[in-house]
Amino acid sequence: MKFHITEQTPKLLKLQLKPQATFYWLFGGIFIIGGVFLIAALGKATSFSCSRVGEEANICQLTTKNLLTTQTQSWHFQEIVEAKLDTTTTDAWGSYPFVLQTTHGSVLINLLNADSTKKEAKAAQINTFLKIPQEQNLTIGEDSRLWTYPLGLLMIAVGAVCIASILRNKKIICVVDKTVGKITIERQSWLGNQILEAKLSEIVTIELNSFEFDNILSYNIRLILADNHHIDLATASIFTATTANQIKETLTSFINL
Repeated sequence: MKFHITEQTPKLLKLQLKPQATFYWLFGGIFIIGGVFLIAALGKATSFSCSRVGEEANICQLTTKNLLTTQTQSWHFQEIVEAKLDTTTTDAWGSYPFVLQTTHGSVLINLLNADSTKKEAKAAQINTFLKIPQEQNLTIGEDSRLWTYPLGLLMIAVGAVCIASILRNKKIICVVDKTVGKITIERQSWLGNQILEAKLSEIVTIELNSFEFDNILSYNIRLILADNHHIDLATASIFTATTANQIKETLTSFINL
């Protein structure tokens, strides 16, 4: 936040504050992109099922559902060699890939939430089912959408709040006029301007109002009025500690609080 005293006389003080928009656009953009990635790329429901009864008798199917598509692959029992972990490589998460070995090649069964131990157990389930004719049905799988969708939406919301803060705080002009005995705060934004006023005699004190996110503190300047109401300088906590204290000291000194 850029802080400038544009005019100062014994009777008049004008402050202009302009947010450092780059940080908020970058921070908000990273969160929005990260949220979309979680939902679109990692939000999947994976199911592997086999049956010896009904219309799909002696067939195994691998179904993968994401936000936009559903993919299904099918094999007859005799086409499946085994399910196993490919110990010759690791996936993006540092775990051995879970693959289905068929007569046509290897097919990846992507289980995002499972570690190597869980994958081995599921591979054993598949291999055991194929060897025991008495078993009629088998279904294994997971749905990572249960956590990727809520987390992704939360990240998108946080990013949107960051960007909205910039749109709502394009520029702030604060005028303290002792001649008429009032303070005027003009909040200029891309969404429209807002003007707030208060009598200097109504101001009891000036405080810093803090907001913490991910161990990062940001501040707003709050004018406490005699009727227990208050006026905030900005619509959100967008000031650093240094800037907030400078503004507070400047206003407190000029108003003689």
